Amino acid sequence: MKDLELKRLSITNWQNIEYLNIEFEKMLILIGESNRGKTSILKALSAIIGSYEIKENDFKNRDRVIEIKIKYFFKEKGFFTLKMTKKIGEKNRYILISHGVEEELTIEEIKSKFFYVKGVVISSKENGVHNALHQMKEIFLLQNKESKIIKELESKLKHIETNILSQSLQRKVFFSFLKKILADIEIYEMDLKNIFYSIFLIFEEPELHLNPQESREMYYLLIKLSKIGVQIVMETHSSYFVGLKQYKSICLLRKVKNNIKVYQHTGKLLNGDEIKNFNMNYWINPDRGEMFFAKKVILVEGQTDKIAISYLAKKLDIYNYNYSIVECGSKSIIPQFIKVLNAYKIPYVAVYDKDNHKWRSETELESSNLKNKNIKKIINKYIGDFIEFENDIEEEIYHEERERKNYKNKPYYTLQKINEDNYLIPKKLEEKIRKIYK
Repeated sequence: MKDLELKRLSITNWQNIEYLNIEFEKMLILIGESNRGKTSILKALSAIIGSYEIKENDFKNRDRVIEIKIKYFFKEKGFFTLKMTKKIGEKNRYILISHGVEEELTIEEIKSKFFYVKGVVISSKENGVHNALHQMKEIFLLQNKESKIIKELESKLKHIETNILSQSLQRKVFFSFLKKILADIEIYEMDLKNIFYSIFLIFEEPELHLNPQESREMYYLLIKLSKIGVQIVMETHSSYFVGLKQYKSICLLRKVKNNIKVYQHTGKLLNGDEIKNFNMNYWINPDRGEMFFAKKVILVEGQTDKIAISYLAKKLDIYNYNYSIVECGSKSIIPQFIKVLNAYKIPYVAVYDKDNHKWRSETELESSNLKNKNIKKIINKYIGDFIEFENDIEEEIYHEERERKNYKNKPYYTLQKINEDNYLIPKKLEEKIRKIYK
């Protein structure tokens, strides 16, 4: 267990934030549209650890006090809170709150008395990586000047400084540093103990200058770092850094009535076999993380539905690039995706086949009707809806009942049909497609 862990961040009267309260996990992933407070949160964290100097335009209301609070759990002392307040024209005030007792300290006293201010900021600015590596070096120098990891950091810094690297190449240097440390973790174990495990990493847009494959690997490295004790706070616009397995880490920010609001779910969403099925389903198609960035999510059973619905929407000139179609893999998995969308208040529509064909057996009909019922009963009517194809999307596209024997190679023939120049979308199907994209 690491010695110290961030548990909660509270921000008042800061930049575009009136008031915000965020619960921390080992890794916190800030997502949302532009101007929704992501960068403001990172700057608030940087300010309280002394890495950002507060300016007058950081006050949302100049007549009120800025207040930033971090709640920690310290293994030896339990919970305590560090509060920083700032008035225009006055110095920052730091107050340590432990077991209800408040003690005002200077930033110097805090830095000398407590090791928890070891935050490393990797900004998106041109010298962001260079500065972050310097911050890490200073932290390790305090503990052990002969540390192997210091030599590694010095090597990376020299490479950046000697070659005057672009921001893109600096990011790749940091990427290679993390890979080296984590690949040879046993070698650096003694150097890392009580140092790396006590750092929290503030990372702006980790996806910058990385290709999709590197982005996936960087996300894996950050997860690995969080598992060995490094607390990570990142701001991202990339679905490669949002894994459904790490849903507790996701912090979705939205503007509601001109105020920034946080959507998190740190409780348990799935149970038993749901977790196994959901995780297996996710690993088959990891692109599903993009649903957290969508204005609306369209849940479908499979690939045929995904392609056909997109094509028909474009044909009707109602396709919306702000909507994401998420292929769930099967009808029985749709409820698990609905649970996630309900938790984060993301608008959605569940689209599925009723599967009541005349040729189905009584057992098959009972099974499909139970699945249909399970989907309908967990839909939150305030943010979600459902569209039920009479039997399946193929029958609606062909505008006729289909026999069981027609189901061989159905995706190919379905897409071939809607791609015909003279194909007319049946009225009922058109109404459903329009409802999906409303």
